[in-house]
Amino acid sequence: MADEVRQIMNHIVARYVVQEELRSIDRDAPTNSTDGEAIETDKQEAARREADHAERLAPAFEDGLLQAWQRFTKGGHELVLDDRRTSENLVADALIQLLVRFDLAASRTEETDPLHYRYYISIDWPRLRDFAASAGFDLDGVLGRAVNRIER
Repeated sequence: MADEVRQIMNHIVARYVVQEELRSIDRDAPTNSTDGEAIETDKQEAARREADHAERLAPAFEDGLLQAWQRFTKGGHELVLDDRRTSENLVADALIQLLVRFDLAASRTEETDPLHYRYYISIDWPRLRDFAASAGFDLDGVLGRAVNRIER
């Protein structure tokens, strides 16, 4: 995976995924809990678990983000993914968990067969650019370089 794309993904995980999980732990902790050490351990385990999960999603995330970028640069707005194709289902899962879930993209679905779906994912490019910039990345440059490496 392109290092910069991975770093942007890791920033999403740290900023949104892990923080959401930590808030959930705080919210679910008993109000009279005196075991701050146990809560802190739970938080550390949650952060590690989310980082491991993101690591598994990383190849599909990069693939999906680059596909969406290529489509966008050619005038397209939605990346269409079919869950009957394993690779497309993995991409849809990664983009939904890491972008749609945090309003960095939007999705809609269409049933293709019973219990099978086609996902239409639209990246909110201005918002994702701003997010990447807050982490010190030029999103257009990062994605352009990654696409160029693939096309060589």
